[in-house]
This record gives sequence, structure tokens and C-alpha cells, in this order.
Amino acid sequence: MLGLGIRAGKQGGAAPAVYNAANERAVALFLEGQIALGDIAPVVEEALDSLASVPGETRTDIMNADAKARRLVENRFECSPS
Repeated sequence: MLGLGIRAGKQGGAAPAVYNAANERAVALFLEGQIALGDIAPVVEEALDSLASVPGETRTDIMNADAKARRLVENRFECSPS
């Protein structure tokens, strides 16, 4: 996970927000018993890969990237939004 965080930071733009949002949602699902611990890093990486081109110049861009990352995690595990 540290490597993914560093990657997101180096990538810039919306990537840090995508990393954080995907990680937060995946950890919440883990704590709720809906996914396994080992599912967290792969889905965060999937979010970074899938949303790499999402803009991150404005606050609105960052909020949209956050929402997209959370939806990606929820859709991946067929879970309801938090």
C-alpha cells in the first residue's frame, strides 16, 4: 500500500484523492466484514489504474475523483454506497 501511495503522490492530479477514497471505502468494507483484508490493495490499485486520467485541477475535480473511486470499490464488490 505504501508503494501505491507513493505512486499516487508522484502521479499528482486527482491520483492522491483516488488513492485515499478507494482505500477509505475498501477499509470500511473490510471492517464491516464484506471484503477480505487482501482485497484492499488490489482494488486501490485498480482504482488508480482505471481513474488515472481523471482531472484534478479544481476542488470539483477532486470531489468527482473521490466519488468515482468510492463507486468503483462499491461496484467491484457489489456493495451499497456508504
